[in-house]
Amino acid sequence: MRTFLIIALWFSLVSINKTVQAQTLQFSQVLLVSTTQTVPANKVWKVEGVMPVYNGNAINQISINSTSIVVSTFGYTLSGNAFPLWLPAGTTLAAGSNVFQVSVIEFTVVP
Repeated sequence: MRTFLIIALWFSLVSINKTVQAQTLQFSQVLLVSTTQTVPANKVWKVEGVMPVYNGNAINQISINSTSIVVSTFGYTLSGNAFPLWLPAGTTLAAGSNVFQVSVIEFTVVP
């Protein structure tokens, strides 16, 4: 019985090992996003920061999937939204209130 359990466990581990494969990220390009753009298939974006516009209002926002996200206020990055932010393929991103452009590094997902 013990031998059977060991063999069953070994086969389970081998099948799990085959289904879980590591992926690597290969640098693609640097982007400055202002209008709504979508992360392309087989890519991920690393949002590094924003270029704020000062117009008397100190709240800076970006839009992720049409939801406004406050990224900084009064010149300080918020701890809950600290950069970097990682965005998977299919996610939309745009500069929001008081943000001129969003600094992004694009990576290609290599299986």
